[in-house]
Amino acid sequence: DVYALFNTPSGKEIRINAFYDDYLEAGDWKLRFSPSETGRYTYRLFVEDAGGKGSSETASFEAVESGHHGWIRPSRVNPHYFTHDDGTSWYGVGVYSPWRNDMERFETFAEHDANLFAIWDITYGGFVNGTGLIEEELGRYNQLKCGRIDSMLSIFEVNDIKLMYAIWPHDLFSETVWAAQWKQNPYSTIIDVDDVYCDPLVWEYQKKKYRYMIARFGHSRSMGIWELINEMNGTDGWAHGRHSECYAWVEKCQQYFRENDPYGHPVTASFSGGYEEYREELYERIDIPNIHVYPAQGWPVKYPEDTLRSAMYNYAWASRRFWDAFDKPAIFGEAGAGLAYYQVRDEKYHISYHNQIWASLVNGLASTPVWWDYPVLTEGDWDQLKILSGFVSEIDFANRPYRPLEASASGTDLYVMGTSCDAFGWGRSCTGPGTGSSLFEIGGLEDGDYEVTWTDPWTGEQAGREKARSKNGQLSIRVPALSHPRPDIAFRIIKR
Repeated sequence: DVYALFNTPSGKEIRINAFYDDYLEAGDWKLRFSPSETGRYTYRLFVEDAGGKGSSETASFEAVESGHHGWIRPSRVNPHYFTHDDGTSWYGVGVYSPWRNDMERFETFAEHDANLFAIWDITYGGFVNGTGLIEEELGRYNQLKCGRIDSMLSIFEVNDIKLMYAIWPHDLFSETVWAAQWKQNPYSTIIDVDDVYCDPLVWEYQKKKYRYMIARFGHSRSMGIWELINEMNGTDGWAHGRHSECYAWVEKCQQYFRENDPYGHPVTASFSGGYEEYREELYERIDIPNIHVYPAQGWPVKYPEDTLRSAMYNYAWASRRFWDAFDKPAIFGEAGAGLAYYQVRDEKYHISYHNQIWASLVNGLASTPVWWDYPVLTEGDWDQLKILSGFVSEIDFANRPYRPLEASASGTDLYVMGTSCDAFGWGRSCTGPGTGSSLFEIGGLEDGDYEVTWTDPWTGEQAGREKARSKNGQLSIRVPALSHPRPDIAFRIIKR
């Protein structure tokens, strides 16, 4: 056992575990620590093996200010959103890229101001996942893969991208359910697949693996979210009725990370994308409620004559359902794929993508839907993601008491999030080609003078600016006529 105890300037004691690194035959024990306070730190190293125990003399260093914001976690001010360690807001803008990754993909994220990259621990190819699993042998960790993850995190740090890492894709806990890869899991050599959630020996191996991952990767400011399991209902344990054991395992893992991750990275877990897969029992146990949204898997078509509106509505409704049920930042950890109302090559698929990232934002989701997956998005989709990223960059989600406001407009689906003195929103016409000249009625703002800034969500360009007055808690604003009619419009409202 190798670890260090750090004493922070504020008097806290933090244990940081070391890890063995043999990437490129390094053959070193390493310890990685990132301070979150400025000032003088002291620390001691401790070593224990079969030959005895030892410790170092106390040493010290001085931590100074940096331009980095640190890790992300649920905000204490507005727990529906994420905050960085230094208190600045973070709204997730990203895509799932579970395999076949390379520098071109990493650069695409950076060029389009995406800040959330999601990947699995699986063996399906690419810079990281072409190297095998992290744990291919019991208790032994794949140094080539771990070194590649180190490199990926270093790349992400340059571009302020956070990683959501799926520790257990459903494949690795599945022998008879879809995408079964149980035989690749080293635990298959010691237990039956149904027992993976409850076997005490396997739990000991899992704890060692989690400890290693925290020690090796947790220090990085680009380590964002631990995804314990992706689509638990795709595993034999769940499919064969071991539900209480599954939930108990999630709770146990969540507790382990809470007690042993010194950087407090939040934890999530998920079920697949069917309409019936909403699981409050799961969301109560994790930091980040997370549902997958695949409309073709039983999601209702609310407006049969307008599937674009129906698709948008599902994302708006599911976002608001999370908001109403949990004081936590919620995400759609997967969405889209070939399981939307349209085929990927259909133009409406990509119009729908635009609608759904905006509808999720203005109904309280803490990130864009994490689209599954990278190859289905066109350059135009990435441009839409960049436009939304620019829009949210000016909103202080974590430090303002945003909540859904009452809003209405004839012939328009209108959604607004606001405080008593500022708001942001988005409206989409459901009766005609554009929203131009529509009257938006918004309640819940203090009386007084406001400035309204209109944004064309298809180009990111300012579409107008006006002054307005709220009276008796009601603000009326009229959408400016655009030179090129758009079906939707975004806006911000700030009290002056």
